[in-house]
Amino acid sequence: MEQINSLLEKYHHFKDAQIRSVQSLSDTSKVVTLVVQDDEGEDLHTINITFKDIKESRILQNSVLSFLDMMSGISIIKEHDLYGFAVGRGSAMLHVHNAPMYIIASDITIEEK
Repeated sequence: MEQINSLLEKYHHFKDAQIRSVQSLSDTSKVVTLVVQDDEGEDLHTINITFKDIKESRILQNSVLSFLDMMSGISIIKEHDLYGFAVGRGSAMLHVHNAPMYIIASDITIEEK
């Protein structure tokens, strides 16, 4: 969780970033691609978050991801050995379940490009 918290701090919880895509690797594994852009809209950083052993999710179609309000950024929470990823800021799984897009999984890996 330390690596996750460092990443969230480094990119200011991805406020005003963009969720570029959600790719399905299998029925229980997905990759979320986040992009941090400069003021001109050029991509500066790309981060892939892979969720494995997904227990529950609400995934939006890639065609609407660019319309998500990312002013509050994202949250990644760990409770009861599960990771919760959600659009918007929160500190508990209750927030995750109420988010417009969320993923709850047993394992998470992060790759910065």
